[in-house]
Amino acid sequence: MCAAVPTIVDIYLDRPAVIPEISAKAKGLLANFGASDAALLDVIFGKAKPEGKLPFELPSSMEAVKNQKEDTPYDSKDPLYKFGFGLNYK
Repeated sequence: MCAAVPTIVDIYLDRPAVIPEISAKAKGLLANFGASDAALLDVIFGKAKPEGKLPFELPSSMEAVKNQKEDTPYDSKDPLYKFGFGLNYK
């Protein structure tokens, strides 16, 4: 679908995900941690400002995940989005 029309993708992240293909093709990418549909649509249509930061990094590949040390946080190589990433409107 992303190739056919400009697409905003909302991903519910209850844990880190490997999403480089989705991130590359989507026109907009929202990380959702349990927001209601109404709140999500308020952000998409500009009624509310997006806010929040990633509580973990999103790895750039499964290879990066496999090479991580299980007891060391934020150590994946070239993460797609780093810990604390977030955009907002000023």
